[in-house]
Amino acid sequence: MPRAIVVQARNSSSRYPRKMLHSLLGKPAIEWVFERCEKIAIDQRILATSEEKEDDSLVELAQKHGWQVVRGSVEDVLGRFAKAVRAYRLDAVVRITGDCLLTDPRLVQHALAQFDALKPDYLILTNIIDGFDVEVMAGKAILKADSEAKLPSEREHVGPYLRRSKRFNTVFLPYGEEDLSHIHLSLDYKEDAEVLEAILKQLEGRDFTYADVASLVKANPALVEKTKHIIPNEGYRRSLEGDKAGIKAMKGKPLRFEKSLSQFDKVMQIIPGGSQTFSKSSLQFSVGAAPLFVREGKGALLTDIDGNRFIDFTMGLGACLLGYAFEPVNREIEATLKKGTAYTLPHHLEYDLAELLTRIIPSAEMVRFGKNGSDVTSAAVRLARAATGREIVACCGYHGWQDWYISTTTRSIGIPEEVKKKTVTFQYNRIESLQACFDRYPNQIACVIMEPVSLEAPQKNFLAKVKKLAQEHGALLIFDEVVTGFRFDIGGAQSYFDVTPDLTCIGKAMGNGMPISAIVGKRDIMKFFDEIFFSFTFGGETLSIAAAIATIQYILENKVTPALWKQGEKLKSGIEQQIREKGLEGTLSIDGYPIRTVLNFKGEEKEVLKMKTLFQQECVKRGVLFTGGHNISLPHDNEKIERVLSVYDEVMEILKYTLEYKMLDEMIEGRLLEPVFRKV
Repeated sequence: MPRAIVVQARNSSSRYPRKMLHSLLGKPAIEWVFERCEKIAIDQRILATSEEKEDDSLVELAQKHGWQVVRGSVEDVLGRFAKAVRAYRLDAVVRITGDCLLTDPRLVQHALAQFDALKPDYLILTNIIDGFDVEVMAGKAILKADSEAKLPSEREHVGPYLRRSKRFNTVFLPYGEEDLSHIHLSLDYKEDAEVLEAILKQLEGRDFTYADVASLVKANPALVEKTKHIIPNEGYRRSLEGDKAGIKAMKGKPLRFEKSLSQFDKVMQIIPGGSQTFSKSSLQFSVGAAPLFVREGKGALLTDIDGNRFIDFTMGLGACLLGYAFEPVNREIEATLKKGTAYTLPHHLEYDLAELLTRIIPSAEMVRFGKNGSDVTSAAVRLARAATGREIVACCGYHGWQDWYISTTTRSIGIPEEVKKKTVTFQYNRIESLQACFDRYPNQIACVIMEPVSLEAPQKNFLAKVKKLAQEHGALLIFDEVVTGFRFDIGGAQSYFDVTPDLTCIGKAMGNGMPISAIVGKRDIMKFFDEIFFSFTFGGETLSIAAAIATIQYILENKVTPALWKQGEKLKSGIEQQIREKGLEGTLSIDGYPIRTVLNFKGEEKEVLKMKTLFQQECVKRGVLFTGGHNISLPHDNEKIERVLSVYDEVMEILKYTLEYKMLDEMIEGRLLEPVFRKV
């Protein structure tokens, strides 16, 4: 495919109007550029100028020299180059600016040879005098940049987007032994013309080289004294100032949240925190920039009370594995409702669900039900204390709102100091931290309760080591699988990692949104439920039990788990690629296993909250209810995965530029998000 020299030039320069027609030694400036470039061995020579009438004279001069011409927007130079690539099917382009009168053909040939040898998308010679600029770009890279670049500096100067983006293989190639980039010899101001004419007079009649000019200037510094104050590439620096307006223009159109805000004001008067769950409250959703109350959900779509519709990946904090209002589960709920929900005697469905759980969960020999995760994690701790006669609990992860656990967090107000002393924590993947707990409290630890996995993968057989250590010290091992249950595997993370605990706590996805949880475990331990008090009116409520049976059976019969892994991998790998391509590895990470990932923001807490607030704000405008988490569920089909990736691509671009230009505060439109647990 052909290559071309493309010279960009126009007469409407704000710093020096009609400079391209300035006569130097009796010849217009642009003709000096044409004649210098005509000594370069190349397939095509093209002038890229604007569609403005005042540039017609440049077109005439180009055509007189036998050059091709493409015309486009004054501000969109990148668009002009893309037009040239398409029109002449160019494989590579050498970019020369019209203000580079001294262009050295040998320098260009050197750059082309290096481009051929290194095969980058973009190559620029560095350390050279301003006025000898040479960039070589692949045609396909120019087209890609044209389709993606948005900021004024990226459209007006062609190279910036290629240099900034991680999508391209770029080469910055130093030239010469000395950095002379501080020397200014391009035609930007009228006094530049005087300096350039003086140099051309000195070199008149010679086919001068870059080295000739460098030697001349170094030997006669008075030649450039008049333009010494001019900053090289000042035009580019000026265009950067206009980028902030361009970044703000990238924001989406705000949605209407009048009903949400009105409801919020009323709710805050009678419901502390405005929600029953911290993670669903205004701590996690930006007031004024995100929905605060839902009207209905179907599949993976939520509709708020203002009628705005969103793709949701949080899925009720992971509860709705099969999707909102999933018809096969709803049918069982409706059929059960007609018969009653709470009775004076146990219902036969309690056995049906318990028996089903003993078939699919390795640690399940006996079963008891609860309504929330906190019910069963606290039951497990009480059971362990009863079975071992010990009081201390060692925990790792999140385990609910009850005193024994929440006392270890920053929300421990209201809990007696004596209770706080009964729970100690250890660190995931650091077996020595658990050993330290046993060393500190010999023969006192009743149980080790932990999430078998969260976002960090277990390393070096960690789970098996925890089990062995607990057994050696006479403590029970409890897996809190409220989150991981039915996601990693139908039998939970214990099946996936092949480590069976003494007791297991499950919930969330178990009833596809209905309030139900369970503690399952070994018979000899579970028998202690005959002695301890774990009893409440709605433990056997039949709507949730029927929902759980229908949910589990559907997962089993339709091989849902492998489908979740497949879709989760598409989402995670897509996000990883976006982070790499945008160079945001120091700002973002997508953590966790494919079936449950979190987009994490890196940095100091306040900065993190600002970034997350902006990200949520812009995702919401584009129809994605962003919380950071992705609990992959059955309705997350290819269309929704692709849509979310498309939205993330746009919003990451906004975040990248916002951080680069230090605009976080001025980009945020709603209230800042707040952490549920503050760092201490």
